Amino acid sequence: MGLKTGAAIAGLLAFAAFGAVSAASAQDNSIIFLAGPSSDPFWSAVQQGFDTAVSELGVDAQYSAPPDFNDIVPNYTRLFEAAIGRKPGAIVVGDFFPDPTDPLIEQAIDEGIAIIIYNSGRDSFRKLGAVTFIGEDSYLMGKRGGERAAAAGVTNGICINQIAANPVLEQRCQGYIDAVTEGGGTAKMVTLPSEDIGNDQKVTSSIAALLQADPTIDGVMTLGAAPGVNAVSAAAEFPDRDIFLGTLDLSTPVLEAIKAGDLAFTMDQQPFLQGYYGVLFAHQFLEYGMAPAEPVTTGPLVIDQSNVDKVLEVGKVHPGARGAS
Repeated sequence: MGLKTGAAIAGLLAFAAFGAVSAASAQDNSIIFLAGPSSDPFWSAVQQGFDTAVSELGVDAQYSAPPDFNDIVPNYTRLFEAAIGRKPGAIVVGDFFPDPTDPLIEQAIDEGIAIIIYNSGRDSFRKLGAVTFIGEDSYLMGKRGGERAAAAGVTNGICINQIAANPVLEQRCQGYIDAVTEGGGTAKMVTLPSEDIGNDQKVTSSIAALLQADPTIDGVMTLGAAPGVNAVSAAAEFPDRDIFLGTLDLSTPVLEAIKAGDLAFTMDQQPFLQGYYGVLFAHQFLEYGMAPAEPVTTGPLVIDQSNVDKVLEVGKVHPGARGAS
């Protein structure tokens, strides 16, 4: 079989598989978007992106999210099962918890539902058969933070992981650990109970206890806006120590802490874009059979004292769009 013939057959097979999903989905062009609790500033920005896209595109879409982080894995799984049961044209989902989520992604695709993966699942979306991926490069998010820590002279860093079951957060921490290690220091990941997220007192106390137990810790990176502010409060309990603090994701208190010099940086993965593009790409796939050929990377975008004022200004015009609340 010649190369041209083989390429033609491969193209026909690809078109046939693509057409099967498109035809099945064409019966219903509705979209269900599964997300995290909107009480968190990150997820409120995702929802703003979702709401803006729905308004601008005029699509039939529903936003579905658990109320909080308690029992997040079973609750998120139940929301996904319910979404599949409604048989929409497309589901936009984060592959936060692969063990229960991956089989559901495959089930949805088998039933003719187009799947757009966002935020978590960059390494697996092709294997699972999803249309595309939107979100950060998780390892790079952590590594950029670790590079800044190493450049600042951090020799003993910790990376605080607030959700144990999410491999994306582990990748972030691994990037931080690798960068600090390459800079001549040491670093490790510390995982906090997921149910403590949102309880500022508990998270602050946990970080303060880590700093108290090891006086040599001179760097802390957290993986979310709220834990970042908690780390600032914890470090303030040790005024005689020079602790280099950084975080990932945005909130108004995080941006104000950067402006004040209490936080060195944050890494923005632009959650508004994840919400907006999730709806946009699902709509374009259902309507036109088109999708990005490669993953769409929304982060890391570094925010520090050099550009924090511009981000704060955007927050005044479009409250919450940058994850700020």
